[in-house]
Amino acid sequence: MAKKKHHEEHENLERWLVSYADFITLLFAFFTILYALGQTDKSKYKQAIESIEKSFTTSGGIFPLKGNPFSPFDKPADSGSKVPPSAKDSGKFSKDEEAMMKRIAEQVRGIFEKATGFASADEDVEVLKTPIGFKIRLGETMLFAPRSAKLKRSQVPFLFELGKRLGELNLPIQVEGHSDNGEFLDRGTASEKEAWDLSSQRSYNIVRFLIDGTSFPRSKVSMGVFGNTQPIAEEESTEARAKNRRVEISVATPDREVPLLNW
Repeated sequence: MAKKKHHEEHENLERWLVSYADFITLLFAFFTILYALGQTDKSKYKQAIESIEKSFTTSGGIFPLKGNPFSPFDKPADSGSKVPPSAKDSGKFSKDEEAMMKRIAEQVRGIFEKATGFASADEDVEVLKTPIGFKIRLGETMLFAPRSAKLKRSQVPFLFELGKRLGELNLPIQVEGHSDNGEFLDRGTASEKEAWDLSSQRSYNIVRFLIDGTSFPRSKVSMGVFGNTQPIAEEESTEARAKNRRVEISVATPDREVPLLNW
């Protein structure tokens, strides 16, 4: 029996048209995107790029990463991306903002005097503007004995009243501990480590008191530990070292102007 001949399959010579059509479609999409980008408002485009960069270069917190800030609680602080300045930077501000800074400083001194019965030194209370709000700078003697992380019992009423006032603002804060370079040198110990540990424990104790003692919202408070890495006085005098031993409470005002705060 004769075998059937197999017909050779017809070769499609026009298959290249499919690839060509796909290539033309991709080119059309590419040039369409280029045209759209060329028509985009450059300022908005730049703003979008900066926003993306910040989202990848920060932790998502509203406060800075420098100095190993962290939150010891389950719920993180309110999200944001703006970065405040170093301890030496106070920033430029208007006359209204300057007046508000002085007003807050005066009221903090008033709270201290009313709560403790003692007047505070001018250098122990400073209020500085930052790009995201303001910070209250408190000298060591306002809350702690030298080399101690325990809150002074006599100063607890002051911290309680200050915490209540901060809580009424309903704004995120960060408690930042700072020490000095020579605080432990006379004992011949590892001064840098002890200064770091001291500022860490002080920050934690204040945060814990604000939460437990004044019911400050956990979601709106974090802590920063700086040790002796951000001195505000470079000299090695006793007065300079005392100024460097401080606690700073940074207050973020992302959607409000500082002069309009109901402080």
